Amino acid sequence: MALLSVPANAGWKRIEVEETKIAKGAMYATPASEWNRWSRRPARRGETWTKDGFQLNRLDFFGQIADGESIYKERSKKEKPLPKFRSDMLPTDLAELFEANFSIEHNITQFDVRSLEPAQLGGVAGVRMVYEYALPNDALTRVGEARLAVSAGQLYVINYTAPELHYFDASVDEVRAIMDNVELK
Repeated sequence: MALLSVPANAGWKRIEVEETKIAKGAMYATPASEWNRWSRRPARRGETWTKDGFQLNRLDFFGQIADGESIYKERSKKEKPLPKFRSDMLPTDLAELFEANFSIEHNITQFDVRSLEPAQLGGVAGVRMVYEYALPNDALTRVGEARLAVSAGQLYVINYTAPELHYFDASVDEVRAIMDNVELK
């Protein structure tokens, strides 16, 4: 049912339980179960997976984001410009960059950070942010967990979102394993 909210022209590809090239080769990972990859990219070197539909779980990957680029694809530079990445950003700056990009991209009305701490993303030192957010006209509490790291001067992000009720916990362990074991290129 949740997939029905996606445009009819969207294409899907099943992600098998095998090493998978992600975000045009910016990363490689082996998921523990099957996912579905959406053909529409959230950024030039980004991609989106889901198990049950975007309203129930969503896993976004962004890789090789260079200085001066935003995390998400710029859709309205005039109306809603996205903040840009700088390779000299501190971990707290990365979290703020993610929050601003995510909030603008998804028209978030409320974003609250639950925790922010050092973490690894594919063996590279970075930051882990757990947050909750609200969508316009939606009372459902949604939770996200993002990991961000800079490798060779480029930003890498993996972000998982789902409703707090059931769906977040249903896949978060697998998502954390992907974050831990992803290979950054």
